[in-house]
Amino acid sequence: MKGKNILITGASQGIGEAVTRRLSELGATVIMIARNKEKLIKIQKSLNNNSLIYKYDLKDLDNIEDIFLFCKENNVILDGMVHCAGISRDMPIRANDTETMIDVMRINYMSFVSLSKYFIRKKYSNNNSSIIAISSNATRANAAGMCVYTSSKSALETSVKILAKETIKRQIRVNAIAPAWVDTSMMENAENYVNADSIVKSQPLGVIPPVYIAYLVDFLMSEKGKYITGSVIPVSAGI
Repeated sequence: MKGKNILITGASQGIGEAVTRRLSELGATVIMIARNKEKLIKIQKSLNNNSLIYKYDLKDLDNIEDIFLFCKENNVILDGMVHCAGISRDMPIRANDTETMIDVMRINYMSFVSLSKYFIRKKYSNNNSSIIAISSNATRANAAGMCVYTSSKSALETSVKILAKETIKRQIRVNAIAPAWVDTSMMENAENYVNADSIVKSQPLGVIPPVYIAYLVDFLMSEKGKYITGSVIPVSAGI
């Protein structure tokens, strides 16, 4: 990863933080994107390699290019992007509302498409770069109470497969990782609707530490993953 510039959304916590730390350890310059600047600064201070931080709320789809202009202003041409940002609003369909659907789709799906729209422009990224989106095993589980979240991740996976075909001439690889329950704040929030014990029991290999998702990101970003594109890779923990 030395000499590589990687943009990471949702970098202030959970999988995004784990990915940030892993790629930085391997020598990449990480460009960290999140809403909480204080958390980003704290993480930045703990990294040994070069990094940049940019506070941005991905609900704002109209100004997403500002992220890439920031990179350009700092003489950064990107070699990769990892979309870790995501929200979950678990509730039965009978309790759903339009605002909830819009918020979840904006962050989980629409922001990824908007980010990719700019990333794939030659002035912002190098050939042979890699885009990775964090999806979810929810697209296969179809669990009660997760209609909106699951739908947003299904849309994300479809866009990954299509984008992989549209970027093949520049040899930009596009993949998604679909983990089962990961030990993050999102799991804690889900416990309001899904019993914590049932979550643990459903995964024979246990709840996944975020760093293990970061290891897979590392693989897909590296030369080892150069022939993988348009794939959705499950991390099932035995489900």
